[in-house]
Formats: sequence, structure tokens, C-alpha cells
Amino acid sequence: MNGGAERRVRVLLAGPLPIDGDVVGGTKVSFARLARGLRDDERLDVRVFDTSRARAGRGRMRRLVGEVATLARLLGRAAFGREEVVVLNASSGGLLSSGPLVWAACRLRGARFVVRVFGGDLDLFLDRAPWLRRALFRRTTARADLLLLQTRALCERLDGARAVRWLPTTREPAPRDAATLERDGVATRFLFVGQLRAEKGVADAVAAANALGAGVTLTVAGPAMPGFDVDALESTPRWSWVGPLPPAEVARAMADHDVLVFPSRHAGEGLPGTIVEAMQLGLPVVAARWRSVPELVEDGVNGLLVEPGDTDGLTSAMRRLADDGALRGRLARGAVATGERFRATQWERELGGWISLLAQGEGHARGHSQASGMQPASRPRAGFDAGK
Repeated sequence: MNGGAERRVRVLLAGPLPIDGDVVGGTKVSFARLARGLRDDERLDVRVFDTSRARAGRGRMRRLVGEVATLARLLGRAAFGREEVVVLNASSGGLLSSGPLVWAACRLRGARFVVRVFGGDLDLFLDRAPWLRRALFRRTTARADLLLLQTRALCERLDGARAVRWLPTTREPAPRDAATLERDGVATRFLFVGQLRAEKGVADAVAAANALGAGVTLTVAGPAMPGFDVDALESTPRWSWVGPLPPAEVARAMADHDVLVFPSRHAGEGLPGTIVEAMQLGLPVVAARWRSVPELVEDGVNGLLVEPGDTDGLTSAMRRLADDGALRGRLARGAVATGERFRATQWERELGGWISLLAQGEGHARGHSQASGMQPASRPRAGFDAGK
């Protein structure tokens, strides 16, 4: 306490911020939002460490040098800085490489260590990793004071770690037209938002749109990634590509459409922020039943699920929404109800509380989170043992 005011906890928040002119993915959007939210928390004194490295126009060696330099600076800050809590936001691959080192730097001076994992593929990375790397993860990073995972499936898989909590992908809803949500109407404007790569299913979405009736269109928004040829997609009036959209423009594009199409088979999918944002704006989602996506998209409640790679099934689901206005309206209202559970402000407040408890020395030994409903880790799970 200082002059009657509660002391603010000093926090080092490390993660990737968007870079102008470079590819912007969901991880950077999520981290930028988290940084804003935690900076506004009166309990915290947050310093942001940007781990982004520009990729556009840079060769592999130059990128590697940049990654090493960034990690070295982060380790120096974690080992010799004044922050009481270090929060590392990283992809699964980045976490396996840098997590043990940042953990050791925090241990050097007794700082609390919090890990937030982007995406839903940490289990796949652990399964593929050599035995030694899995053992190192289990003895270091998995002993973080908090291990924040995006999907419930990952929480169950890694509940042998020291303190696992569920921290889902969140967004803060843009203003939406309540009158539009209350009316029933068929879907005529479908939207795909994401990086254009084969495993994201954009070709399936285009093929499905081309098989639908007159008056139905698909808008494809996102950057074409290396190796993906947009010109190879069948050119018809039923779909159009508008290129990448700045994060601030995505909500506007969603508001101009009726349904989000998300046929991804990407191994890293967790709880996609694109789906969360679409639901908050009242868009039902037609998605592939893939990895943890069904944790978010409930078939017949807030969207429709199809089998991964099933173009005919995707076409049929889109046609149902194009023909049945009552169904589209019901799913739209279900989408909004789901989206409300993933408001960024409530989850940022929850995370701020967890960080404050850590600084007070209460940490992971305290009871479960009211928002997440996840109990602290208690027993190892099959596949988490480094000897697997």
C-alpha cells in the first residue's frame, strides 16, 4: 500500500504486435487487444515487449538473426528487469524454443512466469518433439505459475502441468444492428476471412459458392500466402477476392454479410478469433468439424458443421441457409449469445486478477477461476509425460 492506494503490479507483457505492411494474423490481433486491455487495468503497471519480426521481403537467414536478437533482448529483460510478473505470449513452436529460456531467466530473480499459448496445436508439437525437448518443456515451461491455453481440449491434455487455466480467444464486439438480428431472412452474402492457403479451405468455399443458385455470392478476404495461387480458383461471378483487410475493416465487412464460411483444416486452429468476431456481429458460421472448432461452433445452435474437406457437405450447409430464413435467423441469435461469452473486457479483467494474485504470492494454489471454470492441475495425462 502507498498513501492509501493499492500498489500496482509491474508486468512485462511479451508478444507479437502487428507491423504495418506485413502479414497480420489472428495472434497479433489478439495480442494487441490484450495489451490495450491490461494497460487499462488499474491494478497493473504494464510494459509491452514486442516480439514481432517483419517477414515481408526478408530472407530466412535475416529472419533467423532477428529472432535470435529479439529472444536475447527478452531474456535480458526477464532476468534483469524490475517487473514482478513476466507474461509470455507465444505460438506452440515458439514456446518450445523460447519457453525454457524465459522460465530460467524468471527463476534467476524470482519473477513470476505466465505463459499464454496461441492456437490449438501445442499437443501436436509435443507429440512430434524429440524426447529431450518434451522433458525440458515438462521441467521448465510446464512449471510456469500459470499456463493459459486456448481450448478445453488442450487444458485436459496438459492438466499435469503446474497451473493450467482456460483463456479462450476473445474479441470486443463492434456495434451491431439489433433490428437486423431480430428479422429472419435467407442468406445471400457469404464471407470467408483468413489467410489464403490450401489448409484454410478457401478452395472448398469457392467451389461451394459456385455450386449455389443465382443471387448468392461469396466474398473472400485475406492475403494470398506463398504457394497459393488465387488465379487457379475457378473464376465465376459467384465469388470475389478483395485482398487483405486491415483488422479495423474486418468488422465492417462482416456487418455487410450474412454468414461466415470457415472450412479450415489448418492444424493450428484453436478457437479462431474470426469466428468469435463473426458471432458477436450476428453471423452464423458454417465450419469444418475440425480440431477444437466444435468447442465454439455448435451444430444447429450458432452455425452448421460439416466434415473437413467435404465440398458437397459445405455446399449443402450453405444452401440450407440460403433457402431457410428462419434457420438463418435462429442461428444468428444463437451466434450472438455465444459471442457474448467471449467478450475481451471480461476475460482481460479475469487475467488481471490472476496476475495480481500471483504478485501477492497466492498464485496457482488458489481455487478455480469463476470465468474459466478450470481447476488447477492435479494429475498427469496420457501423452504429457515427457517419456511418451
